[in-house]
Amino acid sequence: MERSVNVLAFGLPGTGKTHALCAVGYRLVEVGRSVLFIPAYQLVQDLLAAKRNLELPKALRKLDNFDFLIIDDLGYLPQGTEESEVLFYPDSGAL
Repeated sequence: MERSVNVLAFGLPGTGKTHALCAVGYRLVEVGRSVLFIPAYQLVQDLLAAKRNLELPKALRKLDNFDFLIIDDLGYLPQGTEESEVLFYPDSGAL
């Protein structure tokens, strides 16, 4: 956390990536860190709804309240422009 780096888990479906990241998130909570574990599709849908409601900056600020974001199945997102814009919002920093 002190270095603000992204950690990526790659592998074939069914190899335990989600399970391993859940374990990491659980341990972080045990030591007092705030963690949001969310499937990528759900995060994108939430951000698209916030954008439609003109509340995208507010939604992104809410994500800043967590010490760690664990975004599951990022590779399965549709490759649309609108989805990319909300997930990699220029003013949000690195999600």
